Amino acid sequence: MTQHTPTAAAERADAERADVPASWTNFRRRRDESLAARHGILSQVALHWIDPSAGPQHLGEVPGSWEIVEDRPVVRFGGTELTLLADSSEIGVRADDGVVVTTVTSAGDVRLASFGEDVQIDVIRRGGRIGLRLLDPAAPRLAAFDGVPTFPYDPASVHTGTFRPQPATVRVGSALPWLEQELSSPGVVTLEIAGTEVDLVLTGESSILFTDETSGSESAHWRQVSAQLDGDRVHVDLNFSLNFPSAFSAWGTCPRPPAGNHLPLAVRAGEARVEPTER
Repeated sequence: MTQHTPTAAAERADAERADVPASWTNFRRRRDESLAARHGILSQVALHWIDPSAGPQHLGEVPGSWEIVEDRPVVRFGGTELTLLADSSEIGVRADDGVVVTTVTSAGDVRLASFGEDVQIDVIRRGGRIGLRLLDPAAPRLAAFDGVPTFPYDPASVHTGTFRPQPATVRVGSALPWLEQELSSPGVVTLEIAGTEVDLVLTGESSILFTDETSGSESAHWRQVSAQLDGDRVHVDLNFSLNFPSAFSAWGTCPRPPAGNHLPLAVRAGEARVEPTER
């Protein structure tokens, strides 16, 4: 994985500075450990979409015959081709003349099965389509991983502001040009940035998806950070900003920020840019 800045030596020196909180260095350590997981986001090597109108179909190197039946993915396979990983609350399984027929009954994403040299299959639902995400612990991207490059810790990138409850559903784009997603929003935070009040729509429980003046050059095209809410007050530490999976992988389906979620300054804090790859 190509890393632009900083060097490992610079990261160690940064961590030793008196103004760098232990909470940040511990957070960075846990973040890198999670990304290094065998079947984590860095192990993704393919994404296949099941054509709902094509009937039984074969999808790349994935064993079995796949189709959509009543908005549910169904796979038929020989008993030794796939090892099922999902539990009975997520799938239905029956035998049919020597073939295993498995229906994914869960409405969410499911870690369904494995095949080959421990390649695992996630069944995902995005924008009304159903796909198979393949996770291979032998992926070159994962094998080369030695930590996400970050900007030096910047105490000036800690901000406070106000929170205004305004529950809504917001429609956003995604890393895939055809895919739009709906995200729940609890409301809006207002931060004073570079002398200007900036409104930012929260999504999920308290996440800020944002762009800034470094986006697409020094940092990923967009990033996310958690806002700490306390009544009508909000605390945002941009040093904890994270890249989405789509910043690493060309197969990402990650949501883009809501319209207007732009910080009018160069946020040189948090995770820096990496080069996305297909493997």
